[in-house]
Amino acid sequence: MTREKKSNVSVIVDSRYGTTLSLAKAIAEGAAREGAEVRLLRVDIEEPEFSVDTERADFVAAQQEYHNLPRASADDLQWADGIIWGSPTRYGLMSTPLRAFIDEVAPLWRAGALIGKVGAVFTSTGGMHSGNEMTLMSLMMPFMQHGMIVLGVPHSEPALIKTRKGGAPYGASAVTGFDGTLGVDENELTIAATLGARVARVSSQIEAEPASVDVAAASAKA
Repeated sequence: MTREKKSNVSVIVDSRYGTTLSLAKAIAEGAAREGAEVRLLRVDIEEPEFSVDTERADFVAAQQEYHNLPRASADDLQWADGIIWGSPTRYGLMSTPLRAFIDEVAPLWRAGALIGKVGAVFTSTGGMHSGNEMTLMSLMMPFMQHGMIVLGVPHSEPALIKTRKGGAPYGASAVTGFDGTLGVDENELTIAATLGARVARVSSQIEAEPASVDVAAASAKA
């Protein structure tokens, strides 16, 4: 299939200590290398957050950078051909702030505005078995409800085979240790960039097919 257009990609992140933000930036860079126009965006974080140590230096530094990002909106999803969102793991689930954003853009579901667009996901965890793959799966579910095409990372990416921490065929991820000392390594960043590039390539080849859910519901009653 030949590429007919450059794609628009929205990368939407929720981050505390900067790990998920590092993945988001690598994803954005990967998409940009494929010629995509990229918007790197954040969601609102509401206090108090009981699982966060606000005195940690990496938290303070990351939040300064995080709050300088534009706040994501429904318009950013409508503009995009590819949507990639991610958050830290919370008991094997996405974070509350990202979930709040997904609920906020529910009118797009009724309009069928995202049908046929491309989606992908990313996350970060402290431990190897702290629910990162479960979180990736939970992040995919809204895309499926919106009728989108969900992409992962194929094993043709060598870093996916070499990684000893994060990264999965289901999306990008990082495992940093519960005190953050493991950081984000080169394999994890490479997998993230590959994911962004793949979304940019595939979404440039696909035409979205928006169609009203309300109209379909009315037709089903007829």
